[in-house]
Amino acid sequence: MSDEDGDIKGEESSGEEDSGAEESSSKKGGKKKLILIIVVAVVVLVGGGGAGAYFMGFLDSLLGIAHEEEVVAEIPPGPPVYHEMPQLVVDLKKTGNRTNYLKVKIVIEIVTRDKPLLEGDEIKITDKVQSWLRSQTRKELAGGTGTENMRAEVTKIANEILAPAKVESVLFREILLQ
Repeated sequence: MSDEDGDIKGEESSGEEDSGAEESSSKKGGKKKLILIIVVAVVVLVGGGGAGAYFMGFLDSLLGIAHEEEVVAEIPPGPPVYHEMPQLVVDLKKTGNRTNYLKVKIVIEIVTRDKPLLEGDEIKITDKVQSWLRSQTRKELAGGTGTENMRAEVTKIANEILAPAKVESVLFREILLQ
């Protein structure tokens, strides 16, 4: 029996060795898979980071890539010029039985660079000024304070329409209040 026990033990021990060999080989395969996954992850991260740095321009100096800077030519403002607006004849707001009229010639002072803007928007400025004048009475426009109020309002209207250009001043060539 002892021989039989030995055979049985030998068979058992050889079976244990086989299962131990399988476990160690599966551990080695698992380690290889883990290392492979880590290597692939590192390559993807480094590649993605490198691509991101390239597209954001961080690597341009290292790669010798030079970018051309845009040169914006700024037109100097130039000397002031005077632009005469068309003559306006406006009926003022009625306060009594009689209708009052205003005849005015406006001259706008502006820098040379912005004169094309003024000429292009002349109709809009004329329209807004006429609308404003029609809402005024003779009493509001009479005298020095009335003229200064009219100058301030025309300047405001022109600056709103011509923004970012700026009107230097508004002059009156003729004012006839009837």
